[in-house]
Amino acid sequence: MLEELARHWGYVAITVGTYIEGEAVLLSAGALAHAGVLSLPLVVLSAMLGSLAWGQTWFQVGRVSGRALLERRPQWQARAVAVERWLSRSGLWVLIFGRFLVGMGTLLPAMIGASGYARARFCVFDTLGALVWAAVVACAGFGVGAGLQRIAGHPVSWIQLASAGVTVALVAWLGTQVYAWASARQKARRQA
Repeated sequence: MLEELARHWGYVAITVGTYIEGEAVLLSAGALAHAGVLSLPLVVLSAMLGSLAWGQTWFQVGRVSGRALLERRPQWQARAVAVERWLSRSGLWVLIFGRFLVGMGTLLPAMIGASGYARARFCVFDTLGALVWAAVVACAGFGVGAGLQRIAGHPVSWIQLASAGVTVALVAWLGTQVYAWASARQKARRQA
C-alpha cells in the first residue's frame, strides 16, 4: 500500500518538496528511482517544475519589492553585491548554474528580478537552469541509491531510502535553523 501511495503521489511530493527544500528531497527521489519505485525522467521533470516555481516566485518578489527587500534583509546585501557582479560579467552562466550555489536559491532570482532583467529571458534561462539542476541532483541520488545497495550487499528497500531521505531533510532543516539562530545571536552580541 505504501509503495502504491509513493508511486501515485510521489511526483507531486517531489514538486512540492523541491519548491521547499530541493536537494535533500531530490537526492531521496533519485535513490527511489534507483529502487524502481519512481521513474528517473519523471523525477527530473517533477523536480524541475518545483525548482522553476521557486525561481519564478522569487523573481517576481524581486521585481515587485526590488531594493526594499534588501533593506529589510541586511544579511543579503553582501550577497546582492556579488550577484550584481556575477550578472554583469557572466549573466547567462549565473542564470543556468546559480541553483548550485549554496545560499543563492532565494537571493539570486530576487536580485535578478530587482535588476529589471527581462522576464521572458529569465524564464527561458531559469527553465534551462532548473532542468540542469534537477538532472544532476536526481542522478546523484540515483548513484547514492546504487552505492547504498552495493554497501549493503543487497537491494535496499524503498522504505529505507525514504526514511534516510526524510532524516537528511530534517537534519538539513535543523542545521539551517541552528545556523540562523547562531548568526542572529552573534549579530546581537556585536551590536551590544
